[in-house]
Amino acid sequence: MITRIEIDGFKSFENFALDLPPFLVLIGTNASGKSNLLDAVTFVATTATRGVDAAVAEVRGDPRGLFRRRGDGNRVDRMRFALEILLPGRLSHLCRYELDLVWAEPVGAIEGIVAERQRIVRLGPESSLRWASAVGVAAEGLRPWPVPLKAGHVIDLTGMPPVIGSGATKPEQARAELENLANTLLHSPSRPGTDVERADETILAGVWQELNLVRFLHLEAGALRRTSELGGPSRMDATGRDLPNYLRSLMLRTASDNRPLGVVGDIKMHLTGLVREISDFTVDKDDRRRDVRLEFFSPYEQRLDAEFASDGTLRMLAILASLHDDGVVAVEEPENGVFPERLRQLLNLARGLVTDLRQSVEDDGRDNTAWHRQAIFTSHSPVVLDAVPYENIAFLDMTTVIEDGVPSRVSRVRRLREDAGPVRVAGERWPRVTDSELDRFRAGVEEPV
Repeated sequence: MITRIEIDGFKSFENFALDLPPFLVLIGTNASGKSNLLDAVTFVATTATRGVDAAVAEVRGDPRGLFRRRGDGNRVDRMRFALEILLPGRLSHLCRYELDLVWAEPVGAIEGIVAERQRIVRLGPESSLRWASAVGVAAEGLRPWPVPLKAGHVIDLTGMPPVIGSGATKPEQARAELENLANTLLHSPSRPGTDVERADETILAGVWQELNLVRFLHLEAGALRRTSELGGPSRMDATGRDLPNYLRSLMLRTASDNRPLGVVGDIKMHLTGLVREISDFTVDKDDRRRDVRLEFFSPYEQRLDAEFASDGTLRMLAILASLHDDGVVAVEEPENGVFPERLRQLLNLARGLVTDLRQSVEDDGRDNTAWHRQAIFTSHSPVVLDAVPYENIAFLDMTTVIEDGVPSRVSRVRRLREDAGPVRVAGERWPRVTDSELDRFRAGVEEPV
């Protein structure tokens, strides 16, 4: 789980920082930085697990355009990222992954983005307590991490190749190999090497697996309607392509004797509760056509192929599938094609499906070795303000900062003011969102520039 993100120099961000709870909705007007924030999370995760070239190929924008443009028209030459990450187990399993990228012209190579620094820092209990207080999770579950590392211990990764893709011919094979490695290192009682080396291996495997589990959804109806190739990718891409294979993979990974459908049985239950026009769906493998396809059933028609299902139905199915998987899922504008009341229900479901850290470790009964589930949504819908607690909402807008005497427009993030609470809160860079600002957001009226 990502507990905090810091960004400087990427797209519209300047000294940006945000603490992340298990469930968060980012609201704001167009061009306020919501999508840029999701881009930043996935850009860092892809850089760490598959390298800079893969991250640049998948992010929106050209390589030089990823660097923030100042008010004088010039672009900065450095991007700095930091992700604080909660590993499985006790809340004190907090690490900080830091990545510095620069625009450079290496000798004998073309100009481009170069990783200048990459490291993992072990954080102490005070960081866990600060985060728990900031996002409202239980601090009584905090315990010392049983590895021989002090706070501030650094694992320097500068110059190292990404773990993912180093030796595996397919990304799915690489992910499976890394997951096996991470689980072995994290949960094996005896491992070769010194205690510090074993601890470093544990941290490294855990951080990379957490970053590997980050998924970004910018769903497109055409991609959601497509069949999957038999033997094709088992992971749905950002547009929703390969949803049938993804559902089949989830079923096979989570099935048991008592639950032959695994989490897909829960997905069916939630989908039929959200969409009354659908009573069931199946994931069908066709050996003759060499594909995997979705078929829906409704009370009004016996069968309904995916190509005839509504955009909203397919979007909700894809989002539900991701919410039932491990790791971080970042979803852009889930309200598209979805009726407001169904969006309200979907938001409530999402809050219940992420890892619950509001209780202590002993009280909640969860599997302490399982990978966490986290969801980050962006939205323009005022429904969010009625369906989601204010502590799970962050408001993004643009503001002006002065750099060397030059005004520049940058994205900022603010928390919502609690009832009768102060506008200015100690430790927060920007004032909290006032009731009048929220009233304008509800009415669809933009703030004056």
